[in-house]
Parts: sequence; structure tokens; C-alpha cells
Amino acid sequence: MVEHFPEEPTLGLFLNALDVGVLIIDQTGTVVWANDKLYQLADLTPNQLVGLKTKEMASLPSIHASVNPEWVKDSFWAMVRENGRVTDTTQPRYSYARMENGAQLISAEHYIRDNADRLRYIVLTVHASTDLLAAREKIGELEQRTALYQEQLSALHTRVLGQDIVYQSESLSRVFERALRLARLGGNIFLTGETGVGKSLLAQYIHTMSPRSSGPFIHVNCASLPASLIEAELFGYAEGAFTGAKRKGRRGVIEMGQGGTVFLDEIGDMPVEMQAKLLTVLEDKEIRRLGAEQTVKIDVRFLAATNRQPETLLQEQTLRNDLYYRLAMNRIDLPPLREHPEDIPALINATLTEFNQKNATALTLHPELIEHVQALPFPGNIRELKNVVWQIASESGQTAGEITLQMLAPELIPTLHSSTSLSPRVTPPPRGTESEAEEAQHWRTFCEEHQGNVYAMADALGVHRTTIIRKLKKHGLTYARKPRVQRASPKTVAPS
Repeated sequence: MVEHFPEEPTLGLFLNALDVGVLIIDQTGTVVWANDKLYQLADLTPNQLVGLKTKEMASLPSIHASVNPEWVKDSFWAMVRENGRVTDTTQPRYSYARMENGAQLISAEHYIRDNADRLRYIVLTVHASTDLLAAREKIGELEQRTALYQEQLSALHTRVLGQDIVYQSESLSRVFERALRLARLGGNIFLTGETGVGKSLLAQYIHTMSPRSSGPFIHVNCASLPASLIEAELFGYAEGAFTGAKRKGRRGVIEMGQGGTVFLDEIGDMPVEMQAKLLTVLEDKEIRRLGAEQTVKIDVRFLAATNRQPETLLQEQTLRNDLYYRLAMNRIDLPPLREHPEDIPALINATLTEFNQKNATALTLHPELIEHVQALPFPGNIRELKNVVWQIASESGQTAGEITLQMLAPELIPTLHSSTSLSPRVTPPPRGTESEAEEAQHWRTFCEEHQGNVYAMADALGVHRTTIIRKLKKHGLTYARKPRVQRASPKTVAPS
């Protein structure tokens, strides 16, 4: 006797509203219910389907072929009858069928069990597979294309920039994702960030990933150009423009960037009167060489950068408002290194790799030394970090092996910014000078003195907080990951 699916008008109403076929089979392998969409997909009526065994259903004339042999052989249902359960019902199983009318169906089997873990029903959700297969093929194609783009991007980083762009943090990932998106579009871009954060590298990256990558990349440091020569350097000059001018004249750096990118670094150091002439170039897309009568049309994309806040430059009137808004069609702010310290270990490894390649050495830094370096404030950002690592490697006096904190040359400390970070004010006794119990007591006392505040303990020892956490975990001590907020009455702080 067929066990009919319990009548549930509301449930049936919901299932019939779905744009997916639903077929319900009981534990004997008999069809007990189907929704309207299933009948439409299979081109069957309830009288033709309900009450059939799956073996009979697979043999219906309307089902031209089935690629689920277990249905035809009935072995699946034999296992169900013998064991009362399916070995693995945690994941859906998929079946395919081709109908006589040409439709292709894909179904997923979902299993319903009772409280005694016995299989009671199998619910099949059925889709027309044409769209699904096409979507799967499209996804596969996009995945292959994405993998190819990633390989090409990595190759470009190495071949064109001469180095890999090293970052792991979410903040820099967002920066480079946005830079890549803007690079493919037109428009000028204004880069901001403290000294040493990598603005020049980002500018090269934008050029490399832009449609102008086959054109020249011209880097102009506005701070290094003498005021008396800046106009001739930027715009060039005609023959006889001034005493000492070349006979045939000379192209300026902007004209040299024809078809490519001109990067105006430290734009805030350009004389204000020259900024007015540059604005005319941006608006008219043409330049006039010094002493020349005719203009030259230019096709150049401008990138500009400053290590100061543009708002400050505008307020001080060292940067013209109209020029800034012309250059800052898009603006990208590079965060300082102290805001993404998780990138420091990777940057250290990249710098050491460069050092080893240039000096035929094989040096590494001990994890504890890396943590000490990671705790430095680095006002000079990535440039300063690279200098610190280079000094450590140079002063080690080794050609191979691991450099530890104890091996650090004493004369190196005074050369570093915030050198106290590399000279712990309070340090636990060196490993091996006290027993496990003594060490545990030492850390327990130290933790209590700082009320479990990991940040305070790391600051007291001049190490990264991960070192503190590792020690506290080792001895089973409780700590607070976040700095505690002191609730106190407001105080008046004198401006620094």
C-alpha cells in the first residue's frame, strides 16, 4: 500500500509556488507527491507519476534516458529496504535525465529521517539543466580567465616593476584593488600618504596595469627641480630660447610622456606660478615650449602625489585649488605602515631576499627579532623598515644562518628611530636560567602588575603583543586582548 504524503494544503500551496520541481519518494522507493512545476518539467500528470516505483519511473516512455543507474537497477532501494537507512545522507546526490521532448533535467536528492535515524522520505529538487549547465560552463570559463589574469598580474609585478608588491593586510588589498580598477579607466589620480609608504611604486603599478602601459612612465620629482629651470624641464624649449639652449631645442618631460603617464611627485613643492601654467596644460591638452610660437597637442595621463594632507596644502595656499581638483579626479590614500603592521614580516622577508641576492648571503631573522622590529613605530614607513632590515643584516657579520636579538650589534641601536623598542626596559630572565615553575611565577606576577593588559605588557617589554600572548598561554594565564577603557572625568590637555 502506498504511503501517501500527508495532506498539508498550506505546505502544498508553498511548494507549488516554487519555480523548481519537487518530487517526494517514501522509504519503499514509491512516488507519493510532486508539485506542479515537476509535472511541467517532466511533461507528466499526477495519474502517470504518483504511485510508481523509481524503477518504473525510469522506464517511462517520456524519459528518454537516465544517467542514474542505481534507479534502474533498484540497488539503492534494495539497500534502503534491507538497512532502513542510507550510508551517507549528509550530502545531496545528483541525477540527470533527458526527456523525450528534449528537455534535460538535473535533480538533487535530499534525505529526511525520523527520530530513530530511519530513512522516511527522499525529496528531489528538479531543475531544467540547460541554464544550469550553461552557467556552470560560464563560471568555469571565468575561473580559468581569473587564474590567467592573476598569473599575468604576478608576472607584470616582477617583470615591469622589478619586484613583487608585498602585502597581506586587508587595508592594502583594498588600496590595490581600487588602484587596479582606476588604472583601467581614464582620468587623473592623486596619491596621498606619508613619506615612504610606496606612492611611487603605486604610481608605477597604476601605469603598468593601465591601457597606457606600452607608453612611457615619466617620474618628475617637483621638489628636486630648481625654480629657475622647472618650466624648461616640464615644457621644454625651442632653439635659441635662452643662452645655453641646445641648437634644436628640447622636449620637456611632459612631452616625453606622450601616450603614457606623467607622475608629478611632491606636487605641493611646485611653485604656485608654475601650477597655473600646468593647469592650462591639463585643461587645453597642449603645451608650448619656451620660446616657441606653436603649441603641441599632448596625450598624457597625470598622476600626482604628496606626503602631506592636500587639505593642509590648500589651506596654506601652496597648492592651487583648481589644480588640485583637476588632478584629483580620483584620490587614493595609502595608509602608514603602523596601521597595517601585519605586513611587516612579509616585507622583512622580501627585503632579506633582496639583500641575500645582492650579497650572496643566506640570512634570516629569528621570529623574536622580527617581533621586536614589528614593534617599532617606523615614522619613515616601508622605506625606513627596509633600511632597518638592511642594517641588521649588514651589521650581523654573517653570511648565512639566523640572526637573533642577542646577536644584534650594540652600535646599531642608536641609529634606529625609537631605539628603545629594540632595548627592552624590563625583560624576563633568558631561557634556561630559571625553572619552569619560576618562569611561570615570573609571568604571573608580571601579568598581575599590568592587570592582564596585553598591550601594556608588550609596551613595557618592547615586544609585539603576540610574544606576550604566547608566553601567557604557555603558563595558562588570563589576559585581555583589547586595551581596557579607563572611565574617568575629562581632563584638559594642553596642545602639543
